[in-house]
Amino acid sequence: MWAVLSDDTKKGGKWNEAEFFETGRTQISGELKKLRDAGIQLNWNRALDFGCGPGRLTQALADYFSVVDGLDISSSMIEKANALNKAPERIHYHVNPRSDLSVLASDSYDFIYSVIVLQHIPPEIQERYISEFIRLLKPGGVACFQTIHTHSWRACVPNWFVELYRAYKHRARAYIPMYGLPPHRVRGAISSRGGVLRHYEQGSLQSWESRFKADYFTALKPTG
Repeated sequence: MWAVLSDDTKKGGKWNEAEFFETGRTQISGELKKLRDAGIQLNWNRALDFGCGPGRLTQALADYFSVVDGLDISSSMIEKANALNKAPERIHYHVNPRSDLSVLASDSYDFIYSVIVLQHIPPEIQERYISEFIRLLKPGGVACFQTIHTHSWRACVPNWFVELYRAYKHRARAYIPMYGLPPHRVRGAISSRGGVLRHYEQGSLQSWESRFKADYFTALKPTG
C-alpha cells in the first residue's frame, strides 16, 4: 500500500486497510464532483482504473459504476487487489505487461481514470497509453488522468543521462523512476485518436516540486 500511496508516516506497513481505501473514496468523490461542476455528464456503466495497484481507486469507482476494471503491470499487485476485492461480481482485475492496451476492446468504457501512474512510465510509452485511452472510450466517454513535466534545472537534463545516473546510484537496488512528459505531447496523444481536450490544469508535486510539475487532463471522445 505504501508503494502506491507513499505517505512517509505510513512507511513500513503502517497503512490501515480501511484508511487506505477511504482515501480512494474521498479522491474519486472529489473528482466526480469536479466533472459535475464543469457540466460534464457521465454514463455510469463501465469504468477503467489504469495502474490500479491493490484497487484503492477501483473499489471507489465501483460505488458509482456498474462494472469497473482495474489494470496493472504488476501480477503481485493484481493478486493483492483480488484478495481485497469487496465486489468480485462487478470489479475485475487484469495484468497487462504490454506497452499498449490491446488486451482491451475499443469503445468499451464510459470513464477512464489514472493518477500517480503515468509519471513512472517512459515518455514514449506514456503517449501510447494516452492515445489508447481515447480508443477505449465509448463515444461521449471521459478520461481523467495525470502526468508530470520537468521544469527548472531538471528540464535541462536529458532522460538518457538520468537513466545512466539512476543505474549507477542504485546499482541492483529497486527504485521508483519519474518521467516527465511535456503537456503539448499529451495533447498530441489525445488528438491522435480523435480525442478532445476539455480541461487542463497544473498542480504541485510536493517533494518533487523542484524538478517536476503535475499536469491534470480531462479528455473526451466525441459522439459524432
